[in-house]
Amino acid sequence: MKKIIFIWCCIILSCLSLYAQTDDAASAQHLILGQKAAGAGSTKTRVNSHPDAQWFPKAGLGLFVHLGIASVHGGIDLSWGMLANKSWEDGEISPIEYWKLADKWNPTKFKAEKWVKAAKKAGFKYIVMVTKHHDGYTMWPSKFSDFGVKQKLKGRDLVKEFVDACHKNNIKIGLYFSPPDWRFDAKYRNFGRSGKMYYDINHQLVSSIPKMTEEHKKARVAMIKNQVTELLTNYGKIDILWFDGGQGEISNDEVRRLQPGIIINRRNGELGDFGDSEGILPDKRFSGWFEANDPCWPSRWWAYSTSDRMDTANDVIEKLVIMRAWGGNFLANVGPKADGSMPEEALQAWHDMEKWMKHSGESIFDTTSGPFPEKANQPVTLKGDSIMYIHAFPNMHKRMIVKEVKNKPLKVILLRTSEEIPFNYENQTLEVKIPAYKRTRSVDTVKILF
Repeated sequence: MKKIIFIWCCIILSCLSLYAQTDDAASAQHLILGQKAAGAGSTKTRVNSHPDAQWFPKAGLGLFVHLGIASVHGGIDLSWGMLANKSWEDGEISPIEYWKLADKWNPTKFKAEKWVKAAKKAGFKYIVMVTKHHDGYTMWPSKFSDFGVKQKLKGRDLVKEFVDACHKNNIKIGLYFSPPDWRFDAKYRNFGRSGKMYYDINHQLVSSIPKMTEEHKKARVAMIKNQVTELLTNYGKIDILWFDGGQGEISNDEVRRLQPGIIINRRNGELGDFGDSEGILPDKRFSGWFEANDPCWPSRWWAYSTSDRMDTANDVIEKLVIMRAWGGNFLANVGPKADGSMPEEALQAWHDMEKWMKHSGESIFDTTSGPFPEKANQPVTLKGDSIMYIHAFPNMHKRMIVKEVKNKPLKVILLRTSEEIPFNYENQTLEVKIPAYKRTRSVDTVKILF
């Protein structure tokens, strides 16, 4: 039986990752940024005991917003499109041409208040927005940048618009920040990924790349510290600082002096508050706080694409359920279009997610992990000692089984319809089968009351 459960779990995970960014791409990107690839349960984290941080492990669902100038092109990923000879699927453009996209980018339809409200209805409890990606473009009018909204959008503060909308709608706020700044470091970077071939900002082959000077290193550390300080002092309370690369240029201790209750990820060379996996769900149970971030709109890239497929609500719900069954959060990414609006496919998915959340959201929010797959053949979440939730995936037609259930249930309810359904309980084994005519093509959730 254990072998069958293991195989079933593997099938679910492989199906969920079919259209996700490949693990090879994520690993390659981690290597470029000087990060260790995210492991399933091996990532070491610290224990964040601050009262303001305790919301995170029960939040369940977050939205990742990769706003950026790459959307003007529509066929390259944010920043990564600048690299030649990549080992993963992506469009390609020289850095000098990429940065020119900033002259065309004008997100007039970026209406934070509108899409933050829609995201909240869909069940998102926190939102992480890119403030500066590896391309160096700052989404706020930084005093310590010569490339961003201050120079290109007449100082329009997109970060303030986002933060204000979240504060107004009681959504937890995350700010993504990339310490690696490929524009600032352009002279010292190889923009190719093929052996010992070196590409400059025009994608011309050169014999070598200059070694970064100590003076430049000091200047970039000062820039990073100043920019992060701006983000953490100018916008009120920030709940998450989501680093993407770096080597502790501004320490976590310095960050916490600015925002004592902030949660910090583990991708800046220091010990973070939570582990993570990127582009694919973890393949085994993890320990501690954990978050899986995954491209959803589009399904493989972080930035908006004119041609890539987009996830449906069912795709996202299935990935979310897996993460909650293990006590982790799911951070679903969306790339806004060039005009700043959200893709229609994302808005439709959020609308459909809203419907599911109305009847089954209680099974993923403010819950803890269950015994899947060790003692259950479908994902399980728990709410104290009196409530258990079992999530039936659309392709599951057999009985749902949970072993070592100490007490006999009082009743089992199909959340979507509020109807009681029959169950068997014998030798501490619970068996539940939802009648075929009551099934849907989404995750069907049953609530077990003890």
